[in-house]
Amino acid sequence: MKKLLTILCLATLLFSCSSGPEDSVKNFTENLAKGKVEEAKKYATEPTGKLLDMVSSMGKIPIEPDFKFEILNDSIVGNRAWITISNPNGRTEVIEAVKIDGDWLVHMEAKF
Repeated sequence: MKKLLTILCLATLLFSCSSGPEDSVKNFTENLAKGKVEEAKKYATEPTGKLLDMVSSMGKIPIEPDFKFEILNDSIVGNRAWITISNPNGRTEVIEAVKIDGDWLVHMEAKF
């Protein structure tokens, strides 16, 4: 009985520690809003990190000290997720996340 209880406790701990796409998007956006680009890149795909570097080098990363993360909706299909949040302007924004090697990462592409 003690072994079963121990196994259940460990399983609960493991599942509670695993993060979903919402957590990655939250960490990404909150760090970006504080101007912590290097920290935000930890929650982003490589192409998104390069995009952040380019935008940051131009001084175009706005700091939003009053940013509050709010999820409005989410949609997860396989290894892709779309998280709808309220941005600092009060508008909605959809942020895509992809699951790579078990980790959810924000994925953005430049649209020219």
